[in-house]
Amino acid sequence: MEERRKFVRLDVDVVVKWKKIYNGALKDQNINKDISEGGICLILDERLQISDKLQVEIILPTKKMINLIGKVAWIKEYGVVAENHKRNYDTGIEFIDIAEEDRKEIAQFIFGAIDNQN
Repeated sequence: MEERRKFVRLDVDVVVKWKKIYNGALKDQNINKDISEGGICLILDERLQISDKLQVEIILPTKKMINLIGKVAWIKEYGVVAENHKRNYDTGIEFIDIAEEDRKEIAQFIFGAIDNQN
């Protein structure tokens, strides 16, 4: 199956905090797989539901803080054998309400990091 993405993704750790809109406190979430202009993949120990809306705070390594609203676009469940068969979830969050300057900041960070890797 050919995968088609709208945005270039960068495998990088960024500081992320999130909460479900209308439900819950902001949670620290430092485990992420990748980020793009259009979304982020988080590794969660909690199963969310497709279309759950989240308040997300991302702090880039540049120290720029970005606040946005995201929506759970997909979930992939898997077990972690070393931790008593604990379930984890790769959770794709699509950015649905983000300031254009923040989206550009993420893009600049991604392409700057890719340039530095080459």
